[in-house]
Amino acid sequence: MNKTEIGDSKHPLYRAFRELYSISFPIFEQRSEEQQETAFSCPEYHLTAYEESGVFTGFISYWEFEGYIYIEHFAINRELRGKGYGSRILHDFTASGTTKIVLLEIDPVTDKVSEARLRFYEKNGFFENPYPHTHPPYREGYGTHPLVVLTTQRRITEKEYGLFNKELTDIVMRHEKDIRF
Repeated sequence: MNKTEIGDSKHPLYRAFRELYSISFPIFEQRSEEQQETAFSCPEYHLTAYEESGVFTGFISYWEFEGYIYIEHFAINRELRGKGYGSRILHDFTASGTTKIVLLEIDPVTDKVSEARLRFYEKNGFFENPYPHTHPPYREGYGTHPLVVLTTQRRITEKEYGLFNKELTDIVMRHEKDIRF
């Protein structure tokens, strides 16, 4: 599988990313185009696209901090789901030479879909963390929403969770309160 870094909206794979992004996440979990450009300008932010045989397979957008890597968004082409691509991409990502914990958020388990999502991540080496967590809104008119924090290697400490929550608010979402869709 080929992976390519997308550094701005002019990249040839940006359109495929944006199309998958827009159908994979609810609007309140999506950056506007302007917010995406702002993220591209942050040195901690990265967007990696995956392709196989010329087919856009999926993407991971993430933030690399000193002690961990935060996967902000991860999606697989809908036509390829259930065929092992998600596991392959996550394994490639988490085994790519970093010793840092990889952290991401998922919806709380409330139905069979969210239950299957948790099982998928657990099968891929993630641990559920016990800290009550809400994600700030990306867009005006929406509130915070509860999510569950998952991490590789182990559960994180309360202090580590506090650092993540602070960096989420102060760095990842810092411009979101100023730039609204």
